[in-house]
Amino acid sequence: MAHSNSRRTFAAIRPAVVAAWVVALATLSGTPRAAGGDGAVPVLGEADSRAALGLESVAAGFGDLDEVTEAFDAQRRRVADLEARLAELESRSAPAIETIPPPEPKAATAAAADAEPDGKAGAKGAAQADEEPEAPHEVGSDLAMPSTWNHGWQGETFQKDFRVKVGGRLQIDETAFSKGDGPAQAPSEGGLTPTLRNAVNWRRARLRVDGRMYEVYDWVGEFDFANQLNANAQTLPTEAGLGNYVVPTELWLQMREVPWAGIIRVGNQKDPFGFEHMTSSRWTNFMERSYGQDLYEGPFNNGFVPAIRLLDTSDDERMTWSVAATKNTVNPFGFIANSSGNAAVGRITWLPYWEDDGQKLVHLGVSGRTSETVNDEVRFRARGDLRNGPPGPLNSIYIDSGLLTAPWMNQMGLEFVANNGPWSFQSEYFGCWLYDAVSDTRAFSGSPSTNPNYGTAGFQPQGAPVGTYFTNSGYAEILYFVTGESRAYDRLEARFDRPVPRNNFYIIRDGGGRVRLSEGAIQVGARYQYAGLSDGVINGGTLNALTLGVNWMFNPNSRLYFNYDFAYRDFTNNFNQNASGWITGFGTRLAFDF
Repeated sequence: MAHSNSRRTFAAIRPAVVAAWVVALATLSGTPRAAGGDGAVPVLGEADSRAALGLESVAAGFGDLDEVTEAFDAQRRRVADLEARLAELESRSAPAIETIPPPEPKAATAAAADAEPDGKAGAKGAAQADEEPEAPHEVGSDLAMPSTWNHGWQGETFQKDFRVKVGGRLQIDETAFSKGDGPAQAPSEGGLTPTLRNAVNWRRARLRVDGRMYEVYDWVGEFDFANQLNANAQTLPTEAGLGNYVVPTELWLQMREVPWAGIIRVGNQKDPFGFEHMTSSRWTNFMERSYGQDLYEGPFNNGFVPAIRLLDTSDDERMTWSVAATKNTVNPFGFIANSSGNAAVGRITWLPYWEDDGQKLVHLGVSGRTSETVNDEVRFRARGDLRNGPPGPLNSIYIDSGLLTAPWMNQMGLEFVANNGPWSFQSEYFGCWLYDAVSDTRAFSGSPSTNPNYGTAGFQPQGAPVGTYFTNSGYAEILYFVTGESRAYDRLEARFDRPVPRNNFYIIRDGGGRVRLSEGAIQVGARYQYAGLSDGVINGGTLNALTLGVNWMFNPNSRLYFNYDFAYRDFTNNFNQNASGWITGFGTRLAFDF
């Protein structure tokens, strides 16, 4: 009886048990859960005065508890089988799946080129740099020019047909020196002239406007306000007639995409001779370029000459070539009588190794220049690695060929540059051949008391035939970013470009009173260099120097230089007065551009 009663009792409660299992399955399948609980209590309904909604019972489809259990087990086996099949399909197709990298932002290409007309984007065009076809449009149909910051204020149309960028650079130097007994002698005894002295001066103060117009034309107008020039623009200047003069530096117009020529550039510009010469003074490795720059690449004209220049790259941008017809001026105003000073200049570079967007590279280059002298006169002289006055005749001269008369000269330059992450190496060698030279007598008229130029030429033999006069110079430098950055490289001009710190420098106090510091970018470097102006009867002197430097970059637009320089001057004049000895100096520069 008890057993029979149990069966009847279970039969009576079986629908309720089935309903409980169905509710549990529904709960596991995502039925809404009670708010505020642990998620284990199903919400079956809420008290409401409205009539209950009639729903067909899910339990009606099952006869007993065994059927519910079998259905549950079958569903579980089916899910497990589907998961196993999915895992097998994924394992089979994994080798054939190629991950598509995310597209690079367009701003990266523009920033790398610095959006200047002589940058990579300026050469090939923004559309080619982005490798995206442009929709056809009429040039000049949209002249709206929204502005942005691109290392300076810039406005540009949407199609990039027109652009204007306003900027400049400011550099202020402070230098201090010590010198041995030889260089400290009076100029009439072979010592430095002008006298070496400590100084604070504006090294550069330039304002610049550049841009693009009508899609293929680029232009630059830049002027330097920090000059101390001789009003007479003499090859052997004196301190008479000095004044501050605004002079043009870059002042040119170019056309891009010219068949068989690439780019044609006309105006005041750098002639393509040497790696260091082509690199902007905004991010030179040391406060001053090497002796070779001062000897051969613009000793009296700031390195800018009137020229017509052609430049282009190979399709893969591994090679560049550039040729120019220039006027070899001896003043910074871009002026010269048209009857002399004609020059032809050429440069070819090659990147035999290029990886990681230039973080690893090897650069080789060769340059050549052949030129008339200006009015059959020429002079080679080198100042120190640290300047003791603004650009002009107030800077002390370490070695000097004196004034020579000659009709023609040829020059050659070799370049080897390498980048390997934070390490960079840079070196150049220059040679110069001056033909049919004769030492001039004008620097020896009068006496040291009446002629400020007396003796500056090293007391060369007066009017002596020299023949072919050979001079040379070279340098090698190695630099390292302590903070891990790498030098950027411009593949059109084949030169180093603006370095960008990983983190800008700042030191602030946060809301909690704690000091927060970011170091910026720190680069250390060393350079050895040599220059020789003594050949045959010309006793111009020889220099060997070691420069140690630290560059602290606050952000992409500002930096602080620290240079310590050791130079040995080997010079004995023709009166057998020995003025050889060490010249040491410490300099610092605050530089920023915008």
